[in-house]
Amino acid sequence: MRDWGKESEYLHSTRRHLWNNDYFEFLVKCVWKIDKPVKIIDFGCGYGYLAQLFLPIIPKGSTYKGIDISEQLIENAKEIFCDNSESVSFEVADLNDYKPTAEYDVVICQAVLRHLPNPVQILKKMIDTAKDGGLVICTEPSRRLENAGVYIDSTDFYPFKNDDYLEQKWIKEIKSGGRDYQIGIKLPIVMERLGLKNIGVRINDYVDYVRSEDKDEISRFLSDHDVDSEFSDSNGFVAARCHVISYGNK
Repeated sequence: MRDWGKESEYLHSTRRHLWNNDYFEFLVKCVWKIDKPVKIIDFGCGYGYLAQLFLPIIPKGSTYKGIDISEQLIENAKEIFCDNSESVSFEVADLNDYKPTAEYDVVICQAVLRHLPNPVQILKKMIDTAKDGGLVICTEPSRRLENAGVYIDSTDFYPFKNDDYLEQKWIKEIKSGGRDYQIGIKLPIVMERLGLKNIGVRINDYVDYVRSEDKDEISRFLSDHDVDSEFSDSNGFVAARCHVISYGNK
């Protein structure tokens, strides 16, 4: 399994280009309607990126707890939130073994289930962790949508270049009991099967756009989106993040 603690730089880079903050605030206030203090738990929290989005906009008195398998990322998170110890906490734990000791109003994960061989079991644990009427939220990429969302202004760019590769990789991983690259688009149906109600789906509205003269950002874009460096001299780069945001009530 990938050691995300060793890829902190990649995580920080991609998260900086993952959300428009105004859209996240719209989700919190108008879609999920979090208008009173809540207890939040984040499955696979990494260095606490979602906490950074939540805390400025949720009602005072709310609490956040992050769970992640990486000791390095949890230490990073604790450093970031060292002044918020009363409302924010973190714990090192494998999601497969983790046994919550409380129930939560909001149970959330972001770009986690796509990396696990048993996403349905982890989602079921998330549901079991929610209070009656609690909100379960999964923000997951669909790898095929991500690939379709990339455009590079170059005569050499072929938008279907990775399709065969992704198809074969998906088939190989599914057959070997590995991760499901398409779990993001499937989650609303899985949520319904597991008994959630009031299921809704959104798509993240963030689009990553880099101009040809910004060389540092071009390098970052190529790395973040796993694009071949042969396109580094292209005239422009665009990628829709294509994260599927599925949510429902227990």
